Amino acid sequence: MQKDWQEVLDRFRYGIYLVSIIIEGQDNAMIASWVAQCSHEPPFVSVAIRNNRLSCAQIQQAGAFCISVLPRESLALIKQFKIPDWRHKFDGLTCRRSRQGALVPEDVIGFLDCTVEHTIAAGDHTLFIGRVVAGEFLNDSEPLSTADYSGNYRGER
Repeated sequence: MQKDWQEVLDRFRYGIYLVSIIIEGQDNAMIASWVAQCSHEPPFVSVAIRNNRLSCAQIQQAGAFCISVLPRESLALIKQFKIPDWRHKFDGLTCRRSRQGALVPEDVIGFLDCTVEHTIAAGDHTLFIGRVVAGEFLNDSEPLSTADYSGNYRGER
């Protein structure tokens, strides 16, 4: 990608979300920012996940995922979900289970349980279109966004 294009893309702003998966009784989660609502009726959301991420294969296998909206105060939580051993990402956190069984940290703004409706190849990412089947609004905190985070995602990992 040309450097000028990347400089423009670096200025796009997104929310920062937690995408949780339960697969064969084990929990995983990852931080994602390419998340958007894409339909009111039926209620669909989309999430783009890099093809080489374990979470991508796990969502394909499970056919479901949960998106949690993180509050601005949870910036430090991002590091917890970037550790290499996916089996320990929720260690030390107080969580609840969503209706579909995914782990959700207690202090999130809200969460959406989704079933995979469509999977679209999108270059080095897979775009999952999820049908919202359940959700809960928990508090009215200010959401965390890429404007609050000093890192940039340029797709190199």
